Amino acid sequence: MRTAFSALLVIAALLVAAVAGPAMWLQRNIVDESGFVALAGPLGSNKGFQEGASALLSAEATSALNLPGSLNDLAAAVIDDAARGLYTSPGYPAAWSETLSRSHNLTFEAAGNTEVAGDVVLDVEPLVGLIAASVGSDLGITVPLPAEILIRMDEAKVAALLPALTKLGGWSGWLAGAAVVLLALGVLVARGRGAALVLSGVGLAVVALVWLLGSGWVQSTLANLVVGPPIAQQIGVELGALARDSWQSGINMTFLAAALLAVLGVLALIVKRGRTT
Repeated sequence: MRTAFSALLVIAALLVAAVAGPAMWLQRNIVDESGFVALAGPLGSNKGFQEGASALLSAEATSALNLPGSLNDLAAAVIDDAARGLYTSPGYPAAWSETLSRSHNLTFEAAGNTEVAGDVVLDVEPLVGLIAASVGSDLGITVPLPAEILIRMDEAKVAALLPALTKLGGWSGWLAGAAVVLLALGVLVARGRGAALVLSGVGLAVVALVWLLGSGWVQSTLANLVVGPPIAQQIGVELGALARDSWQSGINMTFLAAALLAVLGVLALIVKRGRTT
């Protein structure tokens, strides 16, 4: 009876852990603003993304900058040059981080507001601000900017998932705690605690293996989920790759924890055998 009850507790712990791990990753890297900025930060230095973003930012700057009519023809070429040279500006890393932060807040605020339709929103005002400063310097004028420059990515499927992801991320701490408690109870209840630890380690390694195999599927799913403009599709592909790389560290840590449990179990079995001989 104790053996069966222990097995049930350990299995329950592993099932909860299988959900808790991705939930913790979501909370730290997607729901949390600073975590998302850190995750998506490398996207800003991706050459392919920069090439696609330059045309978009040039168009947004052209429509957002309130320039005198006499400068419109000249400004178009200056704005385009400034957009293409944006990524060498010393202020670009900070502007990109600010863009990610603003966009995260706007997107999750819309997703959590039942009175408005959730949407994926980019606020590129910090980036256009750099372009405006460059244009103003070249033309010898002060270029006014609106407080925000929003690009709605028209990603209904992605936006629809955000409330559920937010809720799952919020449960991550409880799920992780429940997994630890269930596993501890399963080992304590077991007649052979050493064997229970070994089997727990093997089970946790299986969970990590499932995560490893599933990470590629998640990456491709995220890439295929984004169906908006080309720049949005590119963001989806690149973020999928960054998410997979980020999740790899969690998988490695879980394999390490599994090995530790197995080693502790083997040591417990050796000690027990030594006492009985």
